[in-house]
Amino acid sequence: MLSVSCALLFSTAKGRADVTYDVTNVATDDQLNVRATPSATAEKVGTLAFDAKTITATGASRQVGRSVWVEIIVEGRKGWVNAAYVTPTRALTSLCQEPLVCSGTEPFWALQLDKTRGDFDSLSEGKSVIEFHTSRSAHGVPNIWSLKGTTGPARSPVFALLEETNQCSDGMSDLTYRYSIRIDIKDGPFYAGCCNPHPGQPAP
Repeated sequence: MLSVSCALLFSTAKGRADVTYDVTNVATDDQLNVRATPSATAEKVGTLAFDAKTITATGASRQVGRSVWVEIIVEGRKGWVNAAYVTPTRALTSLCQEPLVCSGTEPFWALQLDKTRGDFDSLSEGKSVIEFHTSRSAHGVPNIWSLKGTTGPARSPVFALLEETNQCSDGMSDLTYRYSIRIDIKDGPFYAGCCNPHPGQPAP
């Protein structure tokens, strides 16, 4: 069972101290405006320095046209900033809350991840453990995450890309899965497959 529920990152409007952002893509002589509502023309309720770090967010987000806005808390007051100018800084242990089950074919493989530890089993390569250290979502795209970690005695780098598509297919049945995943092990195999987020649901 792969234990990752990254969809929780933007799924709740409840204040959460474990959701934080760093300001990015803002010039050193500029600042990021915080708006009362998710709009560039809304009332300005605060500002953030170009290098502000670990800004507490509520977990809420809004799609407005082509832009995604996220709600944050500044000096005890809620406001909205364009997601293109902030990067999630949550640790993987905060991001991954509930089980996912992931696997793929050609060759057959399966990954069971409990927070940061992943038990990986490949028909061609055998069993190994992957320790994921960091994760982040794409700018303005809250349903794609990159995960970085290491595996094996040599601590070979591992990069994984997880995307909530709700249309991943295993190519062998008519089942549709919530997530697609790609796993690239340096100097090793590259894997692709599908995931479901809850125990008891069918794996690909």
